[in-house]
Amino acid sequence: FGQNTSFMSDQPEVEEFAFQAEINQLMSLIVNTFYSNKEIFLRELISNASDAIDKIRYQSLTDPSILDSEKDLRIEIIPDQANNQLVIRDTGIGMTKADLVNNLGTIARSGTKNFMQAISDGADVSMIGQFGVGFYSAYLVADNVTVITKHNDDEQYIWQSEAGGHFTIQRDTVNESLGRGTKITLTLKEDQGDFLAERTLKDLVKKHSQFIQYPIRLYTTKEEEVTDDEAVTEVKEDKVEETEEAKIEEVDEDEEKKDKKKKKVEKHEWEELNKQKPLWLRNPADVTTEEYAAFYKGITNDWEEHLAVKHFSVEGQLEFRAVLFVPKRAPFDMFESKKKQNNVKLYVRRVFITDSCEDLIPEWLGFIKGIVDSEDLPLNISRETLQQNKILKVIRKHIVKKALELFTEIAENKEDYDKFYEAFAKNLKYGIHDNDSQAKDKLAELLRYHTTTSGNEMTSLKDYITRMKEGQEDIYFICGDSKKAVESSPFLEALKKKGLEVILMTDPMDEYAMQQLKEFEGKKFKNITKEGLETATTEEEKKKAEELKAQTENLCKVIKDTLGENVEKVITSQRIVDSPCCIVTGEYGWTAYMERIMKAQALRNNSMGSFMVSKKTLEINPEHPIIVELRKKADKDANDKTVKDLIWLLFETSLLTSGFTLEEPTSFANRIHRMIKLGLSITDETNAIEDDDLPDLEEDNLGDGEMEQVD
Repeated sequence: FGQNTSFMSDQPEVEEFAFQAEINQLMSLIVNTFYSNKEIFLRELISNASDAIDKIRYQSLTDPSILDSEKDLRIEIIPDQANNQLVIRDTGIGMTKADLVNNLGTIARSGTKNFMQAISDGADVSMIGQFGVGFYSAYLVADNVTVITKHNDDEQYIWQSEAGGHFTIQRDTVNESLGRGTKITLTLKEDQGDFLAERTLKDLVKKHSQFIQYPIRLYTTKEEEVTDDEAVTEVKEDKVEETEEAKIEEVDEDEEKKDKKKKKVEKHEWEELNKQKPLWLRNPADVTTEEYAAFYKGITNDWEEHLAVKHFSVEGQLEFRAVLFVPKRAPFDMFESKKKQNNVKLYVRRVFITDSCEDLIPEWLGFIKGIVDSEDLPLNISRETLQQNKILKVIRKHIVKKALELFTEIAENKEDYDKFYEAFAKNLKYGIHDNDSQAKDKLAELLRYHTTTSGNEMTSLKDYITRMKEGQEDIYFICGDSKKAVESSPFLEALKKKGLEVILMTDPMDEYAMQQLKEFEGKKFKNITKEGLETATTEEEKKKAEELKAQTENLCKVIKDTLGENVEKVITSQRIVDSPCCIVTGEYGWTAYMERIMKAQALRNNSMGSFMVSKKTLEINPEHPIIVELRKKADKDANDKTVKDLIWLLFETSLLTSGFTLEEPTSFANRIHRMIKLGLSITDETNAIEDDDLPDLEEDNLGDGEMEQVD
């Protein structure tokens, strides 16, 4: 089975192509890498062969004549020790000349660059299949790779490369016709001869590819002893009269005569290596953890085992079986827009149909991997009709239900759930934002957050409700960049003083999720950075709040006149204790954090932001010393320049502490610089004329003076 690739003068012209730069880098890395687990090449090539057969089988559902060129769908492995070559042959769809040029060298897949990056970040080479460039793993063990391929729509071609930066393609007029499919011949490196051993190949197929649905056949060689026709009777007699002496191999003259009449003959036969039936058809009680792990690795090319599995069947009006897996970690490209949206393969009566059916699972469940095998979908269904099929919607409903059950089971083990939540919390929140009404309440139960009283532990919403104070109607929460940032937010002051627990949300997805999650178990969510927060609960507190409001009414008017359109209104606050003021947003607009998230969107629509940006309300703390003194100054002279300058300084610091960004940071910096100069007793000559109307810096009344001389 050695591959003849010598180019004779009467053969068609050999065309030479250069590998695309990134592919060349990838091949260079693979050829030169010191990697002990080189066996993964066989898994990748068998997976590619299976994919090729999937494609031709799918096409044959609508046009059975496609299989006329080769009806037997199989994968063959042929070790050729004499020529130090390993052949992997499939009867799949094959490749046209254009496919060879594009798929094996000149067009870089996005996975090429991503795989190189993952390797530089310390990832395992065995991940190669996840990036769609598994073919090149052949160069882990081979110096030279030859691909002979025949597509129904083209002639048979030979592709060949020694990974030296280029490859050649020519029309095949030398070799026997394949009928249809692809034959890959690896000329192994000198030290990789072990991959020609039958035992090694059998073990590798069992380890990596036993769940491939097409027969994988190994071309085996066995030596047998046969005798001449004359010796047949004698051999039979010898077997009958065999004694203990013969068993310990004592040699006498008769034995020597008999050996002369025997000869060793090599016998070749095909041995099927993957006879095990699909795991999803078995009873879950009969499947071991190790079998699930092997099955998971087989369908995902993941090098780690799964975190959890759900194996179930649905019977009745609709019949299907499914095995769903939760990986241990999130894929690197989970939320990329061009990524295949789901990892669940759809089969119809054990025939692979598609792994890109958007109706099968919701987008937020895209990290789930597994297989769904339906008895009810028609076999000749097209991809277009598939999207509209009502049966799919029923399957989807069951998958979501079972996935949520699986997540709830994971939550019973804190260590496992911590891993799960770290990897897939964004997906759970995306499910809520996606307004999946079927799943919203269950997903909310799965959320975990830090709170003002939980320390380093995260808590569920259910646990939060059990700790709510008597008379507390709302679930209080705040969103921000980090736990440290929100913990020191002025918005927490009054709630902390009253001993009320506040949920700290630090994931941008929380802002999106909370737009849809209005309540949980009858308790409404309350964002403490938005207007309408009432903390005065007793009659005495309400009366005091009214009195303070009346006292600062004039100051509020002065502040509003000074700031103009920068704020919608100025009111007294019940939410701050130690801070002089803060800025809150309207109940239905963006919060400060959401505003920052939207401004960070590279492709954002600016017109959208203009009407979603919330009106700002400045809330002042009427009992804070700064506000008390400012009120006195404003009551004395509402046009005092110091008062106006202090109002602007308070407004800008409030913007920062409330999570907003400054429109004019330079103006703010100049005010701070003037304060620094004041603290260092530096007189600014250039501003002397402008500062004539300010009180003398040498005033004895330092308490008021320091605040007055900010300008």
